[in-house]
Amino acid sequence: MIQRQKEKYGWEFLFLGANIDTVETAGHLGITPDRAVNYHCDSEGTRLNYEVVGRVVATVRCSAPLDEHWKDAIEEDFRKRQKSRKRT
Repeated sequence: MIQRQKEKYGWEFLFLGANIDTVETAGHLGITPDRAVNYHCDSEGTRLNYEVVGRVVATVRCSAPLDEHWKDAIEEDFRKRQKSRKRT
């Protein structure tokens, strides 16, 4: 269904996941790795997701292409906090 909607209607799909292999899971659904991102499922990570997705929706609603860096802030937060969790 996802592939059909992408091809027929030009839909964009994003996959945000916590506590899973997000890229692998997204791939099983037909969502490419550039549209999948891991995040920390806490208030800070969830807030950041809403901010980023809000910007993505605004971009797409203006018929602009989705920038390849759309998820950079989420990935940076995930990496930074993942490292600090491993040290404790």
